[in-house]
Amino acid sequence: MDTIRPRSAKTVRKLARQLSRRAALGLGVFAAIGLMCALVCAIGVYLLIFGERAMSLGEMLLHLSITFFLGWSTFRIYTWLVIPAPRPEGVRLDRDKAPSLHMLVDNLARRMSAPMVDRIRITADMNAAVHQRPVKGLWGRMETTLVLGLPLVHSISPRQLTAILAHEMAHLVRQRHGSLAWDAHLRAWWHRVCERIASDGSASARLLTWLLTPWAEAGIMKALELNHLEEYEADRVASRVVTAKLLGDTLVEVAMKSEFIEGDYWEKVMAQAEHSPRPTIRPFRDMGMGVAAGFQALPQNGLLRSLISDESGGIMHPTLTDRLVALRVAPRVPIRKTKRSAASHYLRPALPGLSKRFDGMWWRATRPAWREYYKACQIGQDD
Repeated sequence: MDTIRPRSAKTVRKLARQLSRRAALGLGVFAAIGLMCALVCAIGVYLLIFGERAMSLGEMLLHLSITFFLGWSTFRIYTWLVIPAPRPEGVRLDRDKAPSLHMLVDNLARRMSAPMVDRIRITADMNAAVHQRPVKGLWGRMETTLVLGLPLVHSISPRQLTAILAHEMAHLVRQRHGSLAWDAHLRAWWHRVCERIASDGSASARLLTWLLTPWAEAGIMKALELNHLEEYEADRVASRVVTAKLLGDTLVEVAMKSEFIEGDYWEKVMAQAEHSPRPTIRPFRDMGMGVAAGFQALPQNGLLRSLISDESGGIMHPTLTDRLVALRVAPRVPIRKTKRSAASHYLRPALPGLSKRFDGMWWRATRPAWREYYKACQIGQDD
């Protein structure tokens, strides 16, 4: 896909409105067809039961067939349309478990005039995101959830976490505030409907998928463009709060640490299976020390050059290079003024419990393959 460069906020709003109208139109057409099928089906059932004119056997079978088809169509459309948004993943982090983190998020939201975050959840992924969901599933007050990955918080400094949070708050204040939140909700809803239809194996769903493909593909391309533009806009707004230099350094740090954790760190953890039936290094318990020690041993300048020259992974979001260019920041290996991570600074009361929980979930999922590989290695050594 061609590189999508930053554009004005007016262009972002215009594209978002276009996609929201497409989503509202698609949802409205399906809802209207479903209601019409339900109404005609109800009339058919009424006439079948209370109709004054007697029907022949052939007429009755035809009437029953049409009524059944309309009822089946109503049910099928209902299953396509009524898809509650998935709940944010992760472990809920209550305010008393991490008061300083909640205070930081609240202060940033007030400073940037963003919607207040209702809850914070911690995941096992290298990510940060804000999710907004209606409290009733498809309607009701918008509820805002901040999702932070524990590996991410282990990888950055407290100041860099502020930059990450400012970027997420910028999404809220510029793209998910007030009616814009409902526009985004409609777009996400329509996307889930299209996915549900595409995964449905029925003949009607396959026909509908074929008919909608050109329209859906055009919408997907516009949605990808909007994702890129919203990332640039969030970076631009966040840079006014924490400076472009700090945000650029944070983007570089996250990209480099992500490469290290997903590659070197997890390889070291899984390599234990060659000689031990159980891991002695627990990935989440020991992640803070593992990242701090292992990352320093890497040729960091070489890693940065490879990330800057790598143009892959820029489908859903802009590449690191594009984001740095948009911020007008030169890529460099960040110089940390403190060795203390954001995890040890903001999650200290909750960190042992979170690590234990994620280690437990990881071991339950990994144990069968781990034990099988360990046995194979022992047999190979005996041979």
